[in-house]
Amino acid sequence: MKGQALAMHPSPVMRVRLNGAAGNRTVWIPQNEVFRIRNIFEEHEYSIPPHHIPTGPLTIVDIGANVGLFALYMKNLRQDCDVYCFEPAAQTVELLKRNIADHPRIHLFPYALSNGEGMADLHLHPDNGGENSLKSVEKFPTGHTIRVTVKDAATALRSIGLTYVDILKIDTEGSEVDILESLLPLLPYVGVVMLEYHSEKDRRRIDDRLATHVLFDATICKPNLGIVKYINARLL
Repeated sequence: MKGQALAMHPSPVMRVRLNGAAGNRTVWIPQNEVFRIRNIFEEHEYSIPPHHIPTGPLTIVDIGANVGLFALYMKNLRQDCDVYCFEPAAQTVELLKRNIADHPRIHLFPYALSNGEGMADLHLHPDNGGENSLKSVEKFPTGHTIRVTVKDAATALRSIGLTYVDILKIDTEGSEVDILESLLPLLPYVGVVMLEYHSEKDRRRIDDRLATHVLFDATICKPNLGIVKYINARLL
C-alpha cells in the first residue's frame, strides 16, 4: 500500500491504496490508525470460517464503523452484501463517507447506538479516533468531548427494516454490553456476532447475554482486551 499524507485532526490523514479481490481501492485513514488496515486486511482479525457464512446475499451490521474498513473487508469477501454502518463522530463520518462513496450497498447512519435514546458526550481520544467512547475515560484530556445523538439499538435496526442479520460486528470502546442488552429480543435472529471487549467483566457479561450463540473463536490481545466471535446455535 502507498500513502499520501494530508493534515487533519487528530493525526494527518493518509490516502492509502489497497489491492484486493474486489479490485484496487483508495481509503482515507488517520496516520495513527493505519495499523488497522494491517489488522483487518492482512491479519484478518474479523475473518469467519466459510462454512459459517450463508451462500445468499448477506445482511451485515457494523456498530462502531470508524472509517469503514470492516465494511470494505466484507465487500472484498462478498460483493452481494448490504452493510449498515453506525458511527457517531462527525470527523470520522467524513472519512467513512469518502471510503464508501462508490458502494451504494454500504449504508451510513451517523449516530451512536446503545440501550437508550437521547444525546450524550462522546469522549475523543487525543491520538486515535478508533478509541472514541461514550464511556467516561479517565486517561482522555478533560474537555475533549462532543455531543452526539444516541439511539436504542433494537429500535434503530427495526426502523430500517432489519428482521434478520447475518453478521453483527460491535466495536464501541465499552458500550458493547449496553448494545447487546438492547438487542436481546433480536439476537435469536442474528447469525454471527463479533465483538471487541474492554474488560474481563465485560467479556463475561457478553458471554452471558449471548446464550443463544456458541463461541467459535477468540483473540486475546492483552488482559482485558480482545475479540470474541459467536455463531447462532441454530446454524451449527
